Amino acid sequence: MEKENNMFQNLKKAEREMRKQLIINATLILLSEKQIAEVSMRDIAKEAGISPALIYRHFKDQDELFIEAFDQKSKEMIAAFEAIISKQQIVSIEKIGKEFITYLLNNPLFFKMMTYFMLDHTLMEEHLERFNTTIRELLSIFDTGFKHSGIKKDIRLHSHAFFSALNGIMITFYHYPGRSEADVEAHIERLASLIGSLFVNASNSQEKK
Repeated sequence: MEKENNMFQNLKKAEREMRKQLIINATLILLSEKQIAEVSMRDIAKEAGISPALIYRHFKDQDELFIEAFDQKSKEMIAAFEAIISKQQIVSIEKIGKEFITYLLNNPLFFKMMTYFMLDHTLMEEHLERFNTTIRELLSIFDTGFKHSGIKKDIRLHSHAFFSALNGIMITFYHYPGRSEADVEAHIERLASLIGSLFVNASNSQEKK
């Protein structure tokens, strides 16, 4: 009997996780199609083929759902970065910057969600900490690049500045009018490489003083 009960509980847990993932997948689809502020819980429920009330059995509010969706996309990106780093003993910050920009260009939804939380939306404290944890995990990869580039002081400060510079490039040029998508991407990649070189050169000069 105990074995049957455990099997039943495991099936219920698996079903719950599948339903939760269904909601997240529906959320990601809608967020890729609309402005994030325009996506409602009712829209998500309709996309998932469930009732709005069912969403609240898995997520306390819309912020929690959006952060969960963002967290999944973040883990994909961080896993991709770690795979790159694991293949090479030395990864320059220029390389990391280029890979970061390439990822954003190939995954516009991640960039859209990240900038939404950073610029356009105020998160409650309980959700803000989860968002900040994700960003800190990303910044630790930038830290690795700066360490491998010979930076010894204020490494996290360098990572903050570089991360901000790369996002600034994306915000400035991603939808630049009158340019083809290929031209925009090539220009953004050149700027990312330039910024990486400038950061390392300036920092190395400062280290020698």
